[in-house]
Amino acid sequence: MTCWKTVNVTKEIGQNRLLLLSILTAILAFIVLYMPFSIVFQHIQLTEPPFASVVISLFLLPIMHKLMHVAPILFTNKTIHLKWKVKYKVIVSLRAQMESTLSKKTSILSIIAPTLIITLPLIILAYYIPTYHPILLFMAAIHIGMSLHDWLTLFSILRAPKKSVIEKSQNEFDILVRD
Repeated sequence: MTCWKTVNVTKEIGQNRLLLLSILTAILAFIVLYMPFSIVFQHIQLTEPPFASVVISLFLLPIMHKLMHVAPILFTNKTIHLKWKVKYKVIVSLRAQMESTLSKKTSILSIIAPTLIITLPLIILAYYIPTYHPILLFMAAIHIGMSLHDWLTLFSILRAPKKSVIEKSQNEFDILVRD
């Protein structure tokens, strides 16, 4: 197999610029999502959720995001190693490592899974539970900002040849093509 392209979004864009773009994307997503909801639900009495549940949800969001990347791969019977790491005694991070390559279709599904499984249900819940719509849309907007890296990676993978396979190394994806 030959390496067609190595995709490292952080290296291509830069970590600071990627962080700034993610924050701006989250802010823009909140504005775009909140405006129509606030017009539709302008007469609804808003309820404030407990502060602790909001903070816990925000801490769990990155972990759930990572687990949702892993979920489609579990159905392929490939071996995945999950490593939990605690940073600063508070922040829990999860690292998933695979022993083999993935097809292009499985990689695409793995990349968009967090958006389909977390962001869309949050937006739908905001519609069906209008008293909590600001906080649900806030969580959805934060997740959209977190997913920016995934979408930039997805655009590179979509340009790859049809029969290519994807191998994930430390911080990058290698797109491999059969000789």
